[in-house]
Amino acid sequence: MTQHAKGLLLTFSGVVLMSIESPLIKFSNLQAQTIGFYFGICLFISANLMLLSKGSTYFIKNYTTNFKGIFLSGLFMGISNFCFVMAVYYAGIAKAVLILASSPIISALIAYIFLKQHTPKRIFLATFIVFIGLYIILADDLGTSSLIGNLYAFGCVLSFSTLFCVLSFHKDASRLGYISFGGVFLTLFSLINVNLHVEFSSLLPIIFLGLIITPLSRLFIGLGTRYLIPAEVGLLVIGESILAPIWGWWWLDEVISTSVFIGGSIILLALIINSLASLQKA
Repeated sequence: MTQHAKGLLLTFSGVVLMSIESPLIKFSNLQAQTIGFYFGICLFISANLMLLSKGSTYFIKNYTTNFKGIFLSGLFMGISNFCFVMAVYYAGIAKAVLILASSPIISALIAYIFLKQHTPKRIFLATFIVFIGLYIILADDLGTSSLIGNLYAFGCVLSFSTLFCVLSFHKDASRLGYISFGGVFLTLFSLINVNLHVEFSSLLPIIFLGLIITPLSRLFIGLGTRYLIPAEVGLLVIGESILAPIWGWWWLDEVISTSVFIGGSIILLALIINSLASLQKA
């Protein structure tokens, strides 16, 4: 197997695992804050077990090297994960992941505004198209109870995009360290309305998600980036926004509305065209 094929296999495996996250959140049938509370604890445990497996010196170094970067990236990861759980709970799988799919474009805009990074003109065109797709998805829910889920989804986009920028600025910040901090912040944000008296069987999907699915998906994608250029990774990650609604429809009978289908298709098309353009210039 070539290095490039290995990168494709690793990244795609990570994307498939990542697409299972939102169906597991819905499958648990727990209150949103309860899901966030236990999900955060599991992320914290998983990240620190991986750090401790490499020795105490490595563990300490990961938390002492660029603590500011770890803290800030962990904060934005905690916010984004909290908003994601709330979005899936209130708006459903399809809306949450399709709105979240716009993160790479929003990240480029944030980097352009705050970090003064060079941004190709195609990003601005893609942004315009993405916002058309977002409007189509959100328009039907204005003034309805579903609006809160959409707002959480958009909050997830902003915080997740900011996370990308923070990690880009703090390149030496520990990737496992920030996941650990993200778990802590997610747990803290979920304390407001958590229900600690839940059956263990209801917690199993969240434990499986926090200890295995999420860490492995991020690990596989991270390893895949060693062999692929960013444009290829970005193109593959779009698959999560396609697969997750399929799992939601197949496993949970979640129906995708016409507006979500059309708006989501526009967003995905803009992202695919932008990724292909980046691939050609690479």
